[in-house]
Amino acid sequence: MTRQTKHSRHGRARQAQGAVLVELALLLPLLVFLTLASVEFSLAIAAYKVLVNQVHSAARYLSTRAPGTGHIEAGCLLTHASLSSTRPCSGTALLPGFSASGFSVTVSDALNAPATHRSQRTTADATVTSATRINLVSVTATGYQHPLHFAGFLSNVVGSSPTLTFGPISSTMRQTL
Repeated sequence: MTRQTKHSRHGRARQAQGAVLVELALLLPLLVFLTLASVEFSLAIAAYKVLVNQVHSAARYLSTRAPGTGHIEAGCLLTHASLSSTRPCSGTALLPGFSASGFSVTVSDALNAPATHRSQRTTADATVTSATRINLVSVTATGYQHPLHFAGFLSNVVGSSPTLTFGPISSTMRQTL
């Protein structure tokens, strides 16, 4: 092997390393951005799932209570996973957005929404008896704002808001009497 051949191979290896570094410099910001966006999206989905499950739990709890009772306990069950009968609820909020001023929990049952929740017929039969009527209970969570942890890095995608506001989440169940 001649000395000139050895130097030309070494020069090509250096050029290849330089090309790899340039490609890395071009792709690394994109890869970091995609990673942060994936993590942020995953955290938002996890928070949404917690919120949906807690709304269902509160509605399930109220379905075992008489109309007009248990509203405070259901709200505390939704936000703190505890059956506290006084406000503020005891314990720590499950999600940070539960303590925000725009977040609210609404309960509708046969007592406070009689037109839509009291004595609903279970069939379209004209000969309906009292045995075929039920009361409903609905729990709705509105205004939950999920904090975006990487909002500074993702400002071009999510806008200037450091939070993501979820739409209303509601669950309606049959109330046993």
